[in-house]
Amino acid sequence: MSKQAITSKTGVWVIGASGEIATTMVVGALAIRKGLADTTGFVTCMPPMAELSLVTLDQLVFGGIDIRPVSLTESARNLAANSRTFSRDMLDAVTPELDALSEDIIIEKDLHWNPLKPAPSISLPALDEIVTRLRRHIRNFANKHGLQRIIVVNLASAEAHGSTTPAHEHLAGFEALIRENRRELVSPSMCYAYAALLEDCAHINFTPSPAATIGALQELAATRNLPFYGDDGKTGETLVKTVLAPMFVQRNLRVLSWEGINMLGNGDGKTLENPQNCEAKIRNKAEVLNNILGYRAHADVDIKYVPSLGDWKTAWDLIHFAGFLNVPMTMQFTWQGCDSILAAPLVLDMVRMGEYALRQGESGPMHHLASFFKNPVGVSEMALYPQFEMLLEYTYGHLRREQSKKKITPAC
Repeated sequence: MSKQAITSKTGVWVIGASGEIATTMVVGALAIRKGLADTTGFVTCMPPMAELSLVTLDQLVFGGIDIRPVSLTESARNLAANSRTFSRDMLDAVTPELDALSEDIIIEKDLHWNPLKPAPSISLPALDEIVTRLRRHIRNFANKHGLQRIIVVNLASAEAHGSTTPAHEHLAGFEALIRENRRELVSPSMCYAYAALLEDCAHINFTPSPAATIGALQELAATRNLPFYGDDGKTGETLVKTVLAPMFVQRNLRVLSWEGINMLGNGDGKTLENPQNCEAKIRNKAEVLNNILGYRAHADVDIKYVPSLGDWKTAWDLIHFAGFLNVPMTMQFTWQGCDSILAAPLVLDMVRMGEYALRQGESGPMHHLASFFKNPVGVSEMALYPQFEMLLEYTYGHLRREQSKKKITPAC
């Protein structure tokens, strides 16, 4: 199959569609379409991934849902003004398209709840009604644009985690929780993932929320022959850890302690100020290090909300390690990056790979995307390069199968 054979559009339906990452993703895609930006930051635009018959950015149709009554254009203006994520000239050039895309973003204020807190005084829709509404939104989006394939991407803020029970491990049990309206046991991300899979969409979870990772939804994905992956996108401090930690292992240097402070001022940072919301993210960060080292070093991670930083995420790490003759030494690094700029191209990479897997009839967790996540489903290897080799192996395997290898044009 050649790239030119992909003639249909692909839907990208985003949960948290007016957030910083989603907004940057859409602005970036539109800017590249207009020739205002290049593809720096895209993994799928470098060889050998660029040789796959991937859907192009021109073929993506964006839509989604958010609980905040903020238009895509308003969100983009806030990012440009407060975080300098992109220039005002670039924003002005894509504003007409942003205005049009805002029509495909649904605002549903009452589709969010905290499983760890009692139900609010204002009654929310029952879980089965929520799922029905979500499915209808996805179906309307598909029908409006004539879409054969949709990738649903969770870019919402991290949610508090409720309890998991044996009912979460099997589809019949989970569907019983839905029917019984067990809101304390079913989180919003699970409902979104459930609705997406029922509508035959691939699902990508860039958040630390459970989403499709529970056994019941993995069973549903297998039953409906659908690909999915997550969790918790790896873009900053943890990315650096997965490169540096193997160095200490391979030189037989013992890490005594690894202390990290993360500061960010965007909407994600504000959400993570709540200890219930950041619990899974902190656990994921810590487990990455323990996995690579093979032992538990003293490793604390702290997340601070600093409003003045905006979308610019700053991390400071202190590594205390022992060398020959047990002489203690230290290494420090500071990472400062624009959170959405780091994440947005990776999300588009995964959309393109998810669409490819969907088109190939592949089912289940897309393990070859492990290098994009802190907590990759079903993958125990946490070091970056071995994870990246999984993507290379997958790519080369499919390139060998593709019929048309001659004169393949770039996909971006």
